[in-house]
Amino acid sequence: MDKNKKDLVDVIIPDIKAIDEAIKSSDEEKMKNIHLKIDGKYSTYIPGFGKSMYGYSSADGFAYNYMGKESYLHNLRIMKGRLEGYLCSFPTPQNSKISQDISVSVPVSNSNDININLSFKDARKQIEEMPGLNKAETEELKTKINELEQINNEKISKKKKWEKVKPIISFVLDKGADVAITIMGLILQMKLGI
Repeated sequence: MDKNKKDLVDVIIPDIKAIDEAIKSSDEEKMKNIHLKIDGKYSTYIPGFGKSMYGYSSADGFAYNYMGKESYLHNLRIMKGRLEGYLCSFPTPQNSKISQDISVSVPVSNSNDININLSFKDARKQIEEMPGLNKAETEELKTKINELEQINNEKISKKKKWEKVKPIISFVLDKGADVAITIMGLILQMKLGI
C-alpha cells in the first residue's frame, strides 16, 4: 500500500468506527455531533457528499435545525457507505451524464416533505423547552403548530393555505422573538409563496 493510501486509511477508518459507535448508541446528540464532524471533514473534499441525505441542500449544506434522530441515523449510514467506497477508490462521477440524470430525477418533494415533518416535531420540542413560556402558552403554541401542520397537509391551493396561515402569524408575532422565529421557520418551509 502506498503512503497516500495508508494515510487515507488512517484518517477514514477511525471516522467509520465513530459513525458505527454513534449509530449503536442510539443517542441523538452523539449522532448529531458525529454527523457535524463528518460533514465538516469530508463535504469539501468528496464531491456530492451530502446528496440524497435528509436535510441536505447543495446550495446551503445540511439544515441541522430541521433534522432529528431518524435523519441523523439515515445520513450516518449513507456517510459510512460513502467513506467505505472512498477507501476502495470507487470513482465519484462528477460531470458524467449518469450523475446529471440522477440529480435531476431525485424527487425534491419527498425530501421537502420529510424536512417539513421533522421541523414540526422540532418546533414543538423547541416550544416545550422555551423557559419564558408558562404551561398554558406552551400548549396554545403547540396547538398552533398542529394547525400549521394540518394546513400544510391539506390539498388546497397556496392562496387558501396562506389565508389560513395569516391569523396564526398575527398571533405568533405577539409572543416574542424566539417563538416568532420558530413558527416563521415552519411557515417558510411550507413554501406558500410569501
